[in-house]
Amino acid sequence: MQDNKELLRFFNARTWQASIERFPLSGYALVDRVNALRPRFVVDVGCGFNPFKGKIPNLIGIDIANDGADLQCDLHDAPFADAAIDVCLALGSINFGDRAAILAALRKVHAWLKPGGSLFMRANPGEPIGAAITVFPWDEESVAQFASELGFAVNGPVQEERLVLSNGVPARRLVWVYVKQ
Repeated sequence: MQDNKELLRFFNARTWQASIERFPLSGYALVDRVNALRPRFVVDVGCGFNPFKGKIPNLIGIDIANDGADLQCDLHDAPFADAAIDVCLALGSINFGDRAAILAALRKVHAWLKPGGSLFMRANPGEPIGAAITVFPWDEESVAQFASELGFAVNGPVQEERLVLSNGVPARRLVWVYVKQ
């Protein structure tokens, strides 16, 4: 499991810089995709500065480190009932720790989702972000394995998103959608 102290230190609201506008597939382009689903309840896990607030109706942002969130908590401590959420966004947040940590986080979100609910994912495919932070090495195979293990369907292809980070470093991210079966 990832040490939350390191994540809190790295993603501290005073030092971490949001870059959602740099993500062509999983940034603001998601607003129309999510709104087209007409969700009654949306949760943005790891929302950072909560950039989708006011753009996606019925959205609650949670974040372990950023006080811009509606709820500042770990996703494992979030007070959502099972089968209560229509759409969940996890745009870089279910990304830290080993396979067991990822499985636990996905299991939690899967429980929150209604049958047919969507989980929009963006993940770092293992590129380092800090010496003490373990980044899970996502790939198409792991996306499919977690789907099979948890009762998700992968809706559409796993896409690669290339961007330049705020520090000028090129990066790539994987983007896909899980649907709860």
